Amino acid sequence: MADAEKAQGELEVIAPAAPQEEVPKSLEEIIAGLKGFGIEEFEDILTVKSNGRNIRIKVANIPTAEEMLAVQAADEFKGYLWIKRVKVELISRSISWIDGTDIHKLAPEQRFVPDPTDEGKVRDVQHVLRNILMGWGQELVEVLWKVIMTHSQNIEDRLKNEFPSNATMTEVESRLIERARKAMEESMTIIQDEQVSALYDSATSEKTEEQKG
Repeated sequence: MADAEKAQGELEVIAPAAPQEEVPKSLEEIIAGLKGFGIEEFEDILTVKSNGRNIRIKVANIPTAEEMLAVQAADEFKGYLWIKRVKVELISRSISWIDGTDIHKLAPEQRFVPDPTDEGKVRDVQHVLRNILMGWGQELVEVLWKVIMTHSQNIEDRLKNEFPSNATMTEVESRLIERARKAMEESMTIIQDEQVSALYDSATSEKTEEQKG
């Protein structure tokens, strides 16, 4: 038996066996494997210390859909307030792990918890985190924001190094940005017109009431 194995080994050295072809995956398996692609958790656990308390958290970059929802959730705010609200929305979505609990892997039915900021009303954990962050010190919120942005920038820089040509601003991108800019300007013009009209109607109504009186 040992001689046979030795002979087989010598044959493989002289004439290596052809590698076996990898069985192609089904389309269903391929699509399933794409879910969550590109989402990377920050390697280190962040230990936040304040007033004798320690909180351990991990953060990750977020999917495009979550970024869009974060911006949409701050639509009612303008200027500086909009920036602050978007930061809190993004941070609450980026926190992936707290004190041993992996938030991003919770089953849907496990995500609902009482909100201590609103009389214990039961909400999705992301909404509760958002409300809690609104009550944290602004310095801590700003530091968490910078950690998350640095993590995202590191991912982007690594990808840019793998695809150097992406640094070029294409005409297609320029057209999309210009279209978005025009849409925002038109939207702001409509809002301003509506506000002026409302003020005019209010002033006219008050004047009419005064004349009746």
